[in-house]
Amino acid sequence: MLSWEQRLVEQIHALGVPARLHICGNTKKIVRGMGETKCEIVDLDFLTPLAEARAAMGPEQVLLGNIDPVRALRDGTPESVYAAIGECHAQAGARYIVSAGCETPRGTPAENVRAMARYAAEHN
Repeated sequence: MLSWEQRLVEQIHALGVPARLHICGNTKKIVRGMGETKCEIVDLDFLTPLAEARAAMGPEQVLLGNIDPVRALRDGTPESVYAAIGECHAQAGARYIVSAGCETPRGTPAENVRAMARYAAEHN
């Protein structure tokens, strides 16, 4: 499977654009391979611990994600969202992009999304 992913990424790069990889679900068993695709950004679902992904992929890989989009982002408070993103950032390290793990669900309070944006602005 990895060779197909790598060939796809090569074709995307041939177009002159960066590649981002997202695979839904718990990808703990394949995070090393995800890093080997040579995608500029690896977007991790909330089920995959960022610390494990960082350890498997090394310090140069850009990681994106991965707070729980329902329990943390939709159902949380701005304060708890900010803290959850901070924990993700701590696990991922410097090469990190603030985001939910998977899509932001309908009904997510705008103030919770603004809390993510505020964290990103304050920690760029």
